[in-house]
Amino acid sequence: MKGLLIDLDGVLYVQEQIIPGAMEALHFIKERQISHRFVTNTTNVNRTQLASRLQQAGFAIPMEHLFTAPLATATYLRSLVNPRCFFFASTNLKEDFIGIPLDNDNPTHVVIGDMGDGFSYANMNLVFRMVRNGAEIVAFQKNRYWLTQEGVVLDAGSFIAAIEYATGKQARVFGKPFREFFFHACRSMNLEARDAIMIGDDYQVDILGAHHAGLETIFVRTGKDKEKVLEEVETQPSHVLSSIAGLPDLLATLPR
Repeated sequence: MKGLLIDLDGVLYVQEQIIPGAMEALHFIKERQISHRFVTNTTNVNRTQLASRLQQAGFAIPMEHLFTAPLATATYLRSLVNPRCFFFASTNLKEDFIGIPLDNDNPTHVVIGDMGDGFSYANMNLVFRMVRNGAEIVAFQKNRYWLTQEGVVLDAGSFIAAIEYATGKQARVFGKPFREFFFHACRSMNLEARDAIMIGDDYQVDILGAHHAGLETIFVRTGKDKEKVLEEVETQPSHVLSSIAGLPDLLATLPR
C-alpha cells in the first residue's frame, strides 16, 4: 500500500456533520506521509469552492488534492476537436470548464451533472431532443441516489438512465465508478492502481468500481450503504470499517 483514494461525503462527513475520528485519521495519514487524494462525484460546486467548504469545516485539504468528476470530464472535452457543449449542470462549475465552446441550440455534447430540482420535465425533454438530434451524452457521474439530512434522494444517474432509455444511446461517464477515473487519480500520485486503496461508503460506485480498476478497497459503514448491502453482493471489499476512525489501526497492519 503506497497511496489512498478517499471519498468525501459519507466517509469524512455526512452533510454538515463531521464523522467522529475523521480529523484524527487524516492527521495520521499526513503524519505517516502516505500519498492520498480525495475523490468525489460531487457536481454542484467547482474545486475552488469545494476546497473552501472543506476548509470552513476544518479540513485543511489543498485544491490540488481534490480529484473530481467534473475535472475528469473537462480534461476529456479539451482533448476533442471542436466540441460544442450544452451544460445541463450547476453554473458553479463554469470555472472548471473555461475555454470549452458552448452551443445551446445544436451541441455535439450534452454535459449532465447534478441539477436537483432542475431535473424538470421541460428540461429533460430539452436534453432528450438534443441527444435525439445527434449529441453525445457526457455525464459527470451516474450515481443512483445519495444521502441527505432528509434521507436518500434521487441522484443524476436516475435521470441519465431515463435519457439513455428514451434515446437508445449510452452516456460516457467520467466519475466513479469509471475505471479511468481511478487510474487518473492514482497517476496524479505517480502510482499504479495496484498500489492504492480506495476508501468509500458507496458499494457500487466506490468499492465495486475501484475493484474493477484493480485497487484494494475499504468499505466504511457511515454512508448511504451502511445497512445490509454486503450481505447481498458477491464481490466483497478488501476491508470493512465501522467508520474512518478505525483507519489508523488498519493501516498500521498493512505492508508499505
